[in-house]
Amino acid sequence: MLHILTNSDNLRALYRRELPVNVEQDVFLLTQDCVYAGILDHKDHLMILSLKKCYFLQEDMEARGLKSLIDDNIQVVNYSSFVSLTQEYSPVVTW
Repeated sequence: MLHILTNSDNLRALYRRELPVNVEQDVFLLTQDCVYAGILDHKDHLMILSLKKCYFLQEDMEARGLKSLIDDNIQVVNYSSFVSLTQEYSPVVTW
C-alpha cells in the first residue's frame, strides 16, 4: 500500500499509530508540508526514520526552498517517480 502524507498532523497521527498502516511493508510518500520533516533538526524528523520505505517529493521540497536543508539520507523522488509508485503499489491512500 502507498500512503501519501500531505501535512504534519497526519505524520504525527501515523507516529501515534492512529492510521491503519504497516510500517514494515507499506510505502510512504511525503508531499506538501510533510516535506519539512526531512530537515535534520525539524521536530518531526525522527518520526520518519522508523519508516522502512519513505520518499519525499522533490518538487514540493524545491517549492518551499528546502533542497539544501534536507537530510542527505532522505530518498527524493520527482513527479515521474511519484507516478511510478502509484502504479507499483495498490491501493493508494492520501492522508
